[in-house]
Amino acid sequence: MSQARRRISRVSLNSPRSPMLRALGCCLLAVAAMTFIPSAGASAAPAGEFTMFDLGAAKYGGNAMASGPDGNMWFTNNANNSIGRITPSGAVTYFAVPTTSVSPSTSGPGLFALAAGPDGNMWFTALYENFVGKITPGGVITTYPVPTANSMPYGVTAGPDGNIWFTLDNANGIGRITPAGVITEFPIPTPGSPGPTEIVADNNCVMCGFGITAGPLESLWFTIPAANLVGRITMTGQVSTLPVTTAPPVSMPVGTNVTIGAITAGDDGNLWITQDSDGKITRLTTAGVATAFALPSATSQPVAIVPGPDGSLFIAEFAGKALAKLVVPGAKSAPVITQYPIPTADSIPTSVATGADGSVWFTNVVNTVPDSTALQVGRLGTGVGALLTAKVTGTPKAGSALTCTYLSAGSWAPAKVRYQWLRGGTAIAGQTAKKFTPRASDKGAKVSCRVSATYATTLDQLGATSKRVQIKG
Repeated sequence: MSQARRRISRVSLNSPRSPMLRALGCCLLAVAAMTFIPSAGASAAPAGEFTMFDLGAAKYGGNAMASGPDGNMWFTNNANNSIGRITPSGAVTYFAVPTTSVSPSTSGPGLFALAAGPDGNMWFTALYENFVGKITPGGVITTYPVPTANSMPYGVTAGPDGNIWFTLDNANGIGRITPAGVITEFPIPTPGSPGPTEIVADNNCVMCGFGITAGPLESLWFTIPAANLVGRITMTGQVSTLPVTTAPPVSMPVGTNVTIGAITAGDDGNLWITQDSDGKITRLTTAGVATAFALPSATSQPVAIVPGPDGSLFIAEFAGKALAKLVVPGAKSAPVITQYPIPTADSIPTSVATGADGSVWFTNVVNTVPDSTALQVGRLGTGVGALLTAKVTGTPKAGSALTCTYLSAGSWAPAKVRYQWLRGGTAIAGQTAKKFTPRASDKGAKVSCRVSATYATTLDQLGATSKRVQIKG
């Protein structure tokens, strides 16, 4: 799903790209030093309570975040060109992404979007180096070049067809990649002459795709910022568009903020879009009825939006230095919006994602003085508690079948569930059924199971691992 790409004040970026298409970050030099590490397996914090994890000082950064089927949160770090994994207890591991960029001025590969794929891996895009990549739960990375040169793949999401879909931010198109790596590109038709009459940047594209999400009608939905449109693409590649409430700008000069950006599907069956330039959130029905709701501050610059664990929506406010919770309204009522100011001074949240622990996680850039910024991962308690838990039932002895059971809480409904049995914390090859029968050779081993659930509508994924049971003879 789409994440933020915006200018950070007091930082000079060398890339010639417009801020609409320029990385928020590319040169963080991060370390996994946490300010506070709760005990492993800790329950979700009370509503409104923050936990912040410091990942190191750097010049600037902008990063994506998504929940993984392994029960961890995954994020991109454009400082060290890597994918990071953070456990619920705060342990961070980095995996380097292959890159041809050799200096900060090249902005690195541009890792600004990340999503869990239907194959159990995490998928990401590299805006500047024109590839799509996947990373396994164990950290093995594979990259796939996009056939169209300089297409700038950006937003990425899982599709209901079992593939991964992404926007081509500089090529008027949408891409589809199979889990095996086969890429197909679909053009976005230009309906008349929408959007600005002039774009003063090196990409003169009006119908560029930006954020993308799985959503209603078995389709992918994406934003077209320069034209102020939301697009829909079916699984056969048919594209249609719907207008959003703000008027398209007359021109798009360098330094102009995006009008619309991030998009997600809500539990109410509608699409929800951030409106960066005027501090609003728009609800868009599949029939094209758009209703805008103002955030408390018109200058908060909402840049990321996701479904919360209780039917609400959570928003990252780039300039507002806060997260916001929007309780989805009825057809004739206004939403209830609650602001949660981030406790770290000079915060710039750039992404947001709901975790299996029921918390809302986010990446946060701290910009205090010229050329002195840091990257944080934060967690906001919602008071809901764990959304997914797993348990092993049965007699733990050789020859006796064990069953992996799960409990899904909150408002999310699992559309698909996968199982993986573990021995000593390591996956047992071929043991992906709900039941597992230990052998005599398993005597003394500690066995557990992992449940990976894919949830309806947005196809977000959560994971949970059971407690270990020791096998007896």
